[in-house]
Amino acid sequence: MEKLIQKLIIPIDGSPSSAKALEFGLAIAKASNAKCYVVEVVEDFGPLPGYYDAAPAGKDRVKWISEQRFEKIHPILDETSVKWERVVLEGYPAEEICKLAEKEKVDLIVIGSRGHGILGRFIMGSVSDRVVHYAPCSVTVVR
Repeated sequence: MEKLIQKLIIPIDGSPSSAKALEFGLAIAKASNAKCYVVEVVEDFGPLPGYYDAAPAGKDRVKWISEQRFEKIHPILDETSVKWERVVLEGYPAEEICKLAEKEKVDLIVIGSRGHGILGRFIMGSVSDRVVHYAPCSVTVVR
């Protein structure tokens, strides 16, 4: 029987919900010996108070924001034996996640149910809802 899950995407945004999704997704990837894409999508809009700050003058905005997010989760990745690849994209998160899933022929997306704070709950909740409805593959939402 062919493996059901060969590739999966785990979107992260630095929130506790995305950290839970990362741990859950890595467990699935380990059990199925799948490749894992750890995806950060930096929104076109921003900065958002309480979500992330503006990049310092002279710094690349996308790189600076993604480094802030990655700093929070890299210890989890340092401890795993799962094959993973970091992907940083810019745009609307749900759209970019779904595009990547289609391009890479991903079998599963593991996403957190909520992002940072009140605004993050609105944004990430909306992202997870859109991903569930538009992804070209199965989606697991982690609470």
